[in-house]
Amino acid sequence: MRWRRRSSRPDPNPTTLALVPAPRVERALIALAVQTQRLDDRIDRMERRLDDQVDITDSLPTHEDVMDVRLHSARVAAELVRVAVELRAEMEKRMAEAHPPPTARERRLAALAETIVDLSDRIDTLPSDVGNIGNLGDVGNVGRAATA
Repeated sequence: MRWRRRSSRPDPNPTTLALVPAPRVERALIALAVQTQRLDDRIDRMERRLDDQVDITDSLPTHEDVMDVRLHSARVAAELVRVAVELRAEMEKRMAEAHPPPTARERRLAALAETIVDLSDRIDTLPSDVGNIGNLGDVGNVGRAATA
């Protein structure tokens, strides 16, 4: 086996010498270029999605925001309770001024009225009882319906 010697003479016209890749190498380079373009597109999409997520998370409330809202609502609730207590006290004061406590006579009248109401609830007021009130002379028919 013999090895050929390369000529060490440079080509006088460098423009004629061009890099001409072999067909297999050319196909491999095209495949690499296509894959590189696909990867570049995927990276761009991922960067856009990441930017969108960052925008969304920036607009969400933080833990500090939630704690501030809770503190504010607790303060508002405490103020509301204080105002409600003051309002009840003021209402009781106004009611006491407008309606003085009842006198002994008024209390007796109220008790008598309650007794009358209780007694009237115990009286039978059926329509047949009301119809027999006019026939008081007929004692035997009290409580029975009149037959015609």
